[in-house]
Amino acid sequence: MGMKPTPDHWKPPLVLVVGMGMGAGDLSEEARQWIISAEVLAGGTRHLESFPEHGGGRIPLKGSLHSSLEQIVEVSRQRKTAVLASGDPFFFGIGRRLTALLGKEKVLALPNVTSLQVFFSRLKEPWDGVPVYSFHGRDASADPSSWLPRLSPSKPVAFFTDPWRSPDWMAREMVKAGCVHWEMAVGEDLGLPTERVRRLDLAQAAEGDFSPLNMVALFPTAPQEFQEPPLGLPEGAFHHEAGLITKMEVRVISLAHLQLHPGQVLWDVGAGSGSVSIEGARMVPSAKIFAMERHARRFENIQENVRRFRCFGVKALCGAAPEVFHGLPDPHRVFIGGSGGNLREILEGVARRLKPQGRVVQTMVSLENLEEARSFWRQRGFTVEVSQIQVNRGVPIGKGLRLEALNPVFVMAVFKPFQENAELHFLSEMKGKEGEGP
Repeated sequence: MGMKPTPDHWKPPLVLVVGMGMGAGDLSEEARQWIISAEVLAGGTRHLESFPEHGGGRIPLKGSLHSSLEQIVEVSRQRKTAVLASGDPFFFGIGRRLTALLGKEKVLALPNVTSLQVFFSRLKEPWDGVPVYSFHGRDASADPSSWLPRLSPSKPVAFFTDPWRSPDWMAREMVKAGCVHWEMAVGEDLGLPTERVRRLDLAQAAEGDFSPLNMVALFPTAPQEFQEPPLGLPEGAFHHEAGLITKMEVRVISLAHLQLHPGQVLWDVGAGSGSVSIEGARMVPSAKIFAMERHARRFENIQENVRRFRCFGVKALCGAAPEVFHGLPDPHRVFIGGSGGNLREILEGVARRLKPQGRVVQTMVSLENLEEARSFWRQRGFTVEVSQIQVNRGVPIGKGLRLEALNPVFVMAVFKPFQENAELHFLSEMKGKEGEGP
């Protein structure tokens, strides 16, 4: 990395990116000396107006950043260029894009206090460990509920909003989805004379009017009895039809075999009550899960359970497999809990769509289904692992206890042999998405 240069030794093509904090008043004397030494200033209108006496060139950052960034790249080859950024340039800021364009060796960053720090200080709340997401740069036409899985029932979550996803819009989406045990805090115009910080219930926020310059924090308010265990929910916690639910012990083992990773797509075929989908979503909130059920009543149970557990990353679909697969993203993981007599067609549909290094887990009670599924996957070069789960639960008998057996269940896990390059590619892909938000 070498020694940090000083303003007196600044030479192009080194670009300075300096965090303004909440405004020019937060700048250190060192940062001011760097800015004075610059021959070109780039930044938003508000930041550029903080230096009316600066006689250098100016590159306003507005609208699409692409053309402005191209100007910075071109100008910085010959002239000392400073980019003025909000807060900390590398906390949901322009720093990432600058280093991607210029290379890290051509960027010097001077960080500052972030709006998140100021916001939580105003709220008198700790912010260490708070997940933070940004709507900026996201497609405004994307699924409006895709951010809801980011909500945690046990800790605050913070969001940088944008003109389309405002605090009142967020509150309305939460109410529509059945998220009732939350309080919303909104910080508006932080660091400006018009600054305002409020804590609101969702009904108040849904009717509110907010400054475009704002950020949101959501605080869970559910009583302790609503804090379900992180894994292994009892069958009684779900709405289900006549015992048609994957038993807790089988569910936990099936999820272990699925090995669901963040961001992956899971198909839950013959989902019944949706218990596997919901447990998967609670374990991996960023997974995209599709729970498919052909029976209307069971489909309604899935919808109710999704609302009950606030697992908004689960999308319930009413339809028969494999027809219901049409239009869905290809899966990394597939759980088959029921086939409705169409096992062969379902397996063929899954085999056509399963991503490389994908995994399939299927639960069965009959030897015939086990052998059909096992033969199907072995003929295609997959590794097949089979376990039988026999659960006996204690039930009272007089003053004592006896064991009552549940039906034995086969759990079959199907996967391709490990290929290092493919796995490394996936991990690299996921690392590149870190910190990008919903």
